[in-house]
Amino acid sequence: MDSDIILDILGNETRRKILATLSQEPMYFNQLAKELDIGQQAVLRHLQALEESGLVETYTEKSKLGAPDRKYYRLNNSFILTISLSEDDFTVTKQEIVESRHKESKKYYKVLDLMPEDAGEALASLQESLSDIEAEMSALESRLSDLRALKQLILSKLHKIGINSFEEDERKILYKIVTESPSSIAELSEMMDEKESRLKTTISAMRNKMNKDNAKTLLDLQ
Repeated sequence: MDSDIILDILGNETRRKILATLSQEPMYFNQLAKELDIGQQAVLRHLQALEESGLVETYTEKSKLGAPDRKYYRLNNSFILTISLSEDDFTVTKQEIVESRHKESKKYYKVLDLMPEDAGEALASLQESLSDIEAEMSALESRLSDLRALKQLILSKLHKIGINSFEEDERKILYKIVTESPSSIAELSEMMDEKESRLKTTISAMRNKMNKDNAKTLLDLQ
């Protein structure tokens, strides 16, 4: 799913509330409307939008009291959406949440494989594991935050060099080459939606502004 579509969907507060509620457990339509204290028609419209986007899916369960079957709604996607906004960077990235079973996480998977039958003991075990996982995630997030700050400093330097030493068209090419490392003029042309001939002409002018060895390393695209 495209990140722009996700951002558009999540821009609505009611849809965010629906997703938050369904993250706890699946619900049928009337149950969800009552839980959120929102009109049924409004909830239905938002559920349709969420279902069409693929964030929510439905399934049917037979009623135990002989009533008509009930259609339940549940979340249907697992991903992380990251928005990076700073003076020198704006990116939106979407990463699927997948079970990779890295060796560092095996101890937590073992907890699931060896879950106690007693509900109280099982809950205590789950609480302890969640607490440990949250602590590890917090440490990793701190490291990621430091790397993002370092990336911002590097991008700031890149933009200052670009502004001080290159023309506007040259800067666009420079930023694309440094940040995305295209392997060829054809790849760069596709990235920038520019003709190869025009890119070659501009890159040739850029070479004249750089040390020969540095120009070969940075601008030697075939």
